[in-house]
Amino acid sequence: MNKRFQGIYAALVTPYTEDGAVNCREAKKLVRYLLAKGIDGFYVGGSTGEAFLLTQEERKLLLEAVLEENNGQAKVIAHVGQISTDLACDLARHASKAGAHGVSAISPFYYKFSLKEIEEYYRDIMDASDLPMFVYNFPNLSGFSLSPEALDDLCRMGDVAGVKFTSNNFFDMERMRRKHPELTIWNGYDEMLCCGLMTGADGAVGSTYNILCPIAKKLYEHMREGRMEEARQCQDKINRMVAVSKRYPNIFVVIKAVLDRDGFSMGGLRKPFLGLPQGAGADIEMIYREFVEPFS
Repeated sequence: MNKRFQGIYAALVTPYTEDGAVNCREAKKLVRYLLAKGIDGFYVGGSTGEAFLLTQEERKLLLEAVLEENNGQAKVIAHVGQISTDLACDLARHASKAGAHGVSAISPFYYKFSLKEIEEYYRDIMDASDLPMFVYNFPNLSGFSLSPEALDDLCRMGDVAGVKFTSNNFFDMERMRRKHPELTIWNGYDEMLCCGLMTGADGAVGSTYNILCPIAKKLYEHMREGRMEEARQCQDKINRMVAVSKRYPNIFVVIKAVLDRDGFSMGGLRKPFLGLPQGAGADIEMIYREFVEPFS
């Protein structure tokens, strides 16, 4: 049974320089920071990393920087999803040559692709790379919801190692878990980590783990050891941070601001994303003081 990919993975944010380029120096600093806090893996170039605001070459450059700094210590998964199959395959081939441990891909979006078209997209990516595939199920943003039956089809097509399950349809997660005990299932919604682990997830990939890694790791360990009350207390901390972030346009901008407060230089978000509005400083300071500083 392949369970090499268990644990807590950070969906890495992407730092920028003052002139707006991808900041590999700060990306490497973030990798070191999270390794020191016990992170199990990195999910590079996903939604949290503003993947679809990066060029093809920037996504490759970012992955190479993370792999270099990680130096084999934790697992590195390259998100290669694109609308275009050719572009996704190009990223998958690069990830394989660069030394990533696996690839992941959101389903092609915007156009109303058929199930057959989506399945062929995943088949082509798996054929382009010798790396295990983690199907990225995020129906709220992609418009496609991976069903247990579609997962069965994909497993017959190639080397599917697991699913990044960013959905609250825990019935489908449980059905996938029961049918495919060999696969790794990652919970995707940070505020539902306890629920996902109880349903059978092997770990999680999340945005907040850029700053809340120690709390998420404790929650994961408590769940594995059956300490439900302690796990719920950790979930409450994560959810209080998420609740504050919901006052703002997206969670990435909050996470980057907290990292700035912790000594990083994140460079904000790429347009058309906007920065934090005036008056957000008190919330950023509260998050840092309550959830980050105690673990520094």
